[in-house]
Amino acid sequence: MRKVIVSTYMTLDGRVDETQDWAVPYDDDGAAKYHADLLMNSDGLLLGRKTYEIFAAIWPSLSGQLPYVDKLNSMAKHVASTTLKDLKWENSHLIEGDVAEGVAKLRQQPGQDLVMYGCHDLMHSLLEHDLIDEYRILVHPVVFGKGRSFFKDGAERVNLRLVDTTVIPPGLAILTYQPVR
Repeated sequence: MRKVIVSTYMTLDGRVDETQDWAVPYDDDGAAKYHADLLMNSDGLLLGRKTYEIFAAIWPSLSGQLPYVDKLNSMAKHVASTTLKDLKWENSHLIEGDVAEGVAKLRQQPGQDLVMYGCHDLMHSLLEHDLIDEYRILVHPVVFGKGRSFFKDGAERVNLRLVDTTVIPPGLAILTYQPVR
């Protein structure tokens, strides 16, 4: 079975909004290596509408600049949206019908891991249906003090096991957790 891996940027105070204001100074060679390594064992992305629109506007124009960008551009992109109809980014597909059911079917198909960037509506839907196998949280040494938190208030409790920690200079901590099942 394929794993669903959530990979997201977060501040030390748990904020995930406005990443351009605090994450960009840490997007260096170490971060590029992290993304390349993550995508090496992946052959599909799971994206909500907002993340899809941001990524589709950025990554195609950066083709050829970094290996992980080329991988992002060429791999299958499975998009959860009720409003998007025309997906122009190469190899993009709408998840038809019930999103949780569609992702459960994708997990059963042969292939490599599915990576989900971002952590809002789609992640919370998958969390409610126990469809997330791993969280890779890139904690930035920044206290932002505003914006949405990684988990929304009222999220159901999930016990997690820390399975790996990596620190990328100058202080970006990558914490990898798996649900205790």
